[in-house]
Amino acid sequence: MTRSSLPIAVALAASAGLLLTACGGGGSDSSDKIQPSATVTTAAPTATSASPTQAAGPNAPKFDLPSDAKAEFSGFDTSDVEKKDVLRDVKNAILTIQEAEAVGKGNTPNIKRYFAPVQAATLSDMAIAYRKSGYTITGTVKDYRPTVKFDASDRAQVTYCEDQSHAYDKLISTGEVQKSTPSVKDYSLWRMGLAKNAAGDWQVTDYSQQKGVSKCAGS
Repeated sequence: MTRSSLPIAVALAASAGLLLTACGGGGSDSSDKIQPSATVTTAAPTATSASPTQAAGPNAPKFDLPSDAKAEFSGFDTSDVEKKDVLRDVKNAILTIQEAEAVGKGNTPNIKRYFAPVQAATLSDMAIAYRKSGYTITGTVKDYRPTVKFDASDRAQVTYCEDQSHAYDKLISTGEVQKSTPSVKDYSLWRMGLAKNAAGDWQVTDYSQQKGVSKCAGS
C-alpha cells in the first residue's frame, strides 16, 4: 500500500504552480494523469536505514531515520560528470522528505539545504501536520530508472520510478502498520525540477507524482 496520510508531494507541486488531477482506480494504467500522493520518500547510495544515516562524500548530510524506514536506489550512480551531482542531490532530497515524515519536524538543516524556500516551508508545515495526525513512516521505498535533462537555463529535470508496495503509514500510539494488498497503484513516476544554489547544491523547485504507472512496475 502506498503511504497515504501525508500529501507532501501535492503540497510541493502546488507550491510550484502545478495542477494535480486524480486518476481512476482499479488495476489499469490510468496512465499517466497526475494524482495527489501521500508521501514522498528517500535516498542514499543503495539502501539506507541507520539513524542517523550519512550519505557518502565530502560535506555529506546526515539523516535521522528510524531503523524500520529504508530507501533503496538503483541507477542513480553514473560516470557522467554533469549528471552525477544532480542525481546525488536528488537522492539527498528524497531522503530529506523521508526524514521529515519520520521525525515530524520542520526547517531541518536538510530541508533548508535541498529545497528552495517556498518548497522548504511547505514541506516543513506538512511534516509537522503529519506528526500531529498521529502517523510516522515504516517500510522500504525503492527508487530507480532515473533520467536527467537540462534546459537552457541550466536547470535540471529529473524523472524516476518509485515502488511503495512495501512502504506504509504507522500509527505512533499503537505501532499499528497500515497495510493493504499491493497493486499497480504502488508504482509511480516522479518528476523533480532542480536548480543549483550559490553553495553548489541542487535544490528542489517543483515536484510531482504520477500514480499507477505500470511501466514502473519492477525495478
